[in-house]
Amino acid sequence: MKASWIIDALVQQGVVHFCTAPGSRSTPLVDAALRHKQATLHVHYDERGLGFFALGLSKALEAPAAIIVTSGTAVGNLLPACMEAHHSYTPLILLTADRPAELRACGANQTAHQTNIFGSFTRWQIDLPNEMNERYFRSTIADAVFHTLTSPKGPVHINCPFQEPFYTPPLEAVAGKPVQLHIGRVKASPLTTNASKGVILIGALPNKKDVLPILQLGQTLNWPILADILSNARLYPIGQQIRSFDYIDKPTPDIILHFGERMTSKKILEWLNTLQVEMIHISPNPRLQDPARLVTSRVQSDILEFCQTFEAGYDPAWLNAWEDQPPTFLETGVFTEVHMMQTLSQLIPQDFAVFLGSGMPIRDADHFLFPKKGAGFFANRGLSGIDGNIASLAGIGEFYPTLGVIGDQAALYDINSLPLLKKTKKPVILLISNNFGGGIFHHLPIANSPHFETFWAAQHNYTFEKIANFMGLPYFPFQELHKAFQRNTSAMIELITDRAQNYQYQKNTCSMLKP
Repeated sequence: MKASWIIDALVQQGVVHFCTAPGSRSTPLVDAALRHKQATLHVHYDERGLGFFALGLSKALEAPAAIIVTSGTAVGNLLPACMEAHHSYTPLILLTADRPAELRACGANQTAHQTNIFGSFTRWQIDLPNEMNERYFRSTIADAVFHTLTSPKGPVHINCPFQEPFYTPPLEAVAGKPVQLHIGRVKASPLTTNASKGVILIGALPNKKDVLPILQLGQTLNWPILADILSNARLYPIGQQIRSFDYIDKPTPDIILHFGERMTSKKILEWLNTLQVEMIHISPNPRLQDPARLVTSRVQSDILEFCQTFEAGYDPAWLNAWEDQPPTFLETGVFTEVHMMQTLSQLIPQDFAVFLGSGMPIRDADHFLFPKKGAGFFANRGLSGIDGNIASLAGIGEFYPTLGVIGDQAALYDINSLPLLKKTKKPVILLISNNFGGGIFHHLPIANSPHFETFWAAQHNYTFEKIANFMGLPYFPFQELHKAFQRNTSAMIELITDRAQNYQYQKNTCSMLKP
């Protein structure tokens, strides 16, 4: 009954999506989830991809999904997704099957020390006993859900030892009484300032609804707003938003309000390093978001409550000092990622979400992607890894029609997750920007090394049309992107850029700008 209690307790606490990979030791948990009328199951053969798929589910749900895997290396393959969930404040339940105590440390097959295997990347972890009463298991599972949802949200690990036999004739699953969880909210302490020349920075926010009170605060104060692509603020264009903040001379403010996570832009960080002003970071999450150590005040607060109580001075001329002039380029005839983002800004359908891959895609989007409509932006920016991008995109595709823009290296890294795109409930358009290597490394000093192409850019000659055909995914060149959006199925798009010319273009971007 232990597995049935675990699964039912999770469902009672609102965890209804269970992601599974084939395995023997995990049979009791999978069987219990299959028999639960309120549980939804997803299966994938690769545990690493499964972990990122569940991560995508949790990001889209803004609530935890559960992962069920067997013992041994299957557990180790969840580490990358667990690390990303930890750094991106994504709730996630890791249910790992294990050998019972009598089979540990004795050479038993497929047995490893799984307790605390994810180390500091979980909010909470437990090694369940073989036997205990029902109240213990339900209370413990409720505690696990509390820890994944309380601030800061993140993954929890429940290690579940099982003895044989793993499969018994189905028993009636009796729903237990749910344990009520009351997760507290930290209320804002009213802040006031006489400063009237302020700037509002908006990073990724814990809740999509948080963006509107921040924008309303910006309108009330008439302060310029510099919004990261992942903040979703650019879906609500207002006069206070400065779109080209990376490419203009910025006046010196008296105070800066930074909401949410760190900004994607390195140029903003460089600009902040030149200032000596009051800087307030506001987030309900307690983890520091200050890589430059510039924050003078940290406010752990509900964002709506902060915006409703914050007061500052008013300078009617301050916003006029900011001239939001979009950059212009010396055109070379090469269709680059800049043009790609500008094109996407016109084509993204209203109901589509956008997933941005790590590396250059999210940076290019931060600079040049301003869609007139859309359902919001997603990315794995907790650790900014290129692993699992396709799998996470597929997880989001369970809830939103989604455009995923990733680089060729990220696509090669996660090819084994392409079958997930054929299973999503909503259409997913995977757009691969293929410049035949690691584009972001071209912006580093090592790009001048004679060994650069081999050991950093990892130059290759692969294209993706045959891979799409092999996986049974419709394939379109970028010029036919509109056809993919007109379909109601997932598809792959490939933009092939001229490698040498494109990076000469990108490396000289700053000097080619005409403010």
